[in-house]
Amino acid sequence: MTIETSADVEALTGADGYVTGVRLADGRLIACDAVLVGVGAVANDELARAAGLACDGGIVVDLATRTNDPAIYALGDCTRRPLPLYERMLRLESVPNALEQAKQAAAAICGMPPPAPEVPWFWSDQYDLRLQIAGIPFEATEIVLRGSLEEGKFALFHLTADGTVQAVEAVNAPQEFMGGRRIIGKRKRLSAAQIRDMSLTMQQLAV
Repeated sequence: MTIETSADVEALTGADGYVTGVRLADGRLIACDAVLVGVGAVANDELARAAGLACDGGIVVDLATRTNDPAIYALGDCTRRPLPLYERMLRLESVPNALEQAKQAAAAICGMPPPAPEVPWFWSDQYDLRLQIAGIPFEATEIVLRGSLEEGKFALFHLTADGTVQAVEAVNAPQEFMGGRRIIGKRKRLSAAQIRDMSLTMQQLAV
């Protein structure tokens, strides 16, 4: 398998109504019989813009999901929201994100203390594979494997230069996912050796 990065697609070629190749901007033609196109998503913020709400790749909200109009709240995939854990703004597309923002909005509307900042997480089940991701690998400089690729049960830990765990990508490894969320939330630092050492449980690493 070959992975092409930073490649610009110039055209798809075909015959008799079927695709036969992908032509790149550098002139190369990659033969194929199927093409999967992932174009991403754009926030549907037209109504918010028409209402005069601040938008920047999504409806801009604060930690209480308030827009720049204090009487209007917004939450879910269409919002660009603060992530205190990573000290930046981001638009997240996930069910857990919408649930967390619902808690934030409810607390603000009811005059209750805000919930603790969460660790973003995502998941997908693909046949016999359970994919679970905790955190986002901002500024990560090292990826450490824990578990076995051959057995199909492993996790990839994304570390910054000082060893802070920013994200964990787990495949059929729920303990690594759950422990990873705790570690990320604590902003804990781990060494690559600690992560690789399977004699150390995730509970021990997350303490």
